[in-house]
Amino acid sequence: MARYTGGVINTGRPFSYYRKVFFNNHSKSSILANLQGKKLLDIGCGYTPYSADSMFRACFDGGIEFYGIDPIIEENITFKARDSIFTRLTGGSGRFDSNAPGVERAISAMADDLPFGDNEVDTILSCWLIFIWINKEQELLKIFTEFHRILKVGGNINLYPLPDWNSFRFKNRELKSLLNKFDFTQQFIFEPFNFQYPPTNRLTFTKNC
Repeated sequence: MARYTGGVINTGRPFSYYRKVFFNNHSKSSILANLQGKKLLDIGCGYTPYSADSMFRACFDGGIEFYGIDPIIEENITFKARDSIFTRLTGGSGRFDSNAPGVERAISAMADDLPFGDNEVDTILSCWLIFIWINKEQELLKIFTEFHRILKVGGNINLYPLPDWNSFRFKNRELKSLLNKFDFTQQFIFEPFNFQYPPTNRLTFTKNC
C-alpha cells in the first residue's frame, strides 16, 4: 500500500472504529466507564489526537488517562489531503485541529522507547502497525521487550488486524521466550460488505509475569 500511496498512511480513526475492533461494539458509555482509572496507550495513533471524533478525544473528555504515541507527532504538525481522505475511509470526519484539547498527551516516540515507567500501563492498543508495517523479528523483540517492561502484570496488548496467530513461525529464540511471558487470545473480526474491517483477527496478549 505504501508503494501506491507514497509512504506510510496516517489517519484519525474514529471512536466507532475502536469500538468495533477492540471493544466488541459495546456502547461508548460502557467502554469509557470500564476504562476509568486505567492508563492506556495507542501505539501508532496517527492523527487521532487531533480528531474530535476519536477515542483519544473521548477518553480525554471522560477523564481517562489515554496517550497517543507516534513518531509523526511534532510541534508544528501539518496534515496532508491524502490523510484526510484515508481517515474518512475509516469512518472518521477527516478534520484535524493541531490545537485540539488534550494534545499534551500526544507523544512523539517510537514503540521500542516509550516514556513510561516500569509496570504502570494497563492497556496498549495498536492498529495496522505491529506484525503489519513492523514485522522483522529483531524489531519485534525490542518492541515487545518495551511493552513487557511498561505493562502491569495482567495488563494487555491489543493488536488489529492479524492473520491466525497459529500461522506465525518465529526463528528468534529471545522473541519466542519473551512471548511466553504473555497469554494470548484472538477474536475474528469481520463485517460483511464493509472494507474497513477485513476478515482477520484481533490478538490480545496479557502479561502473565
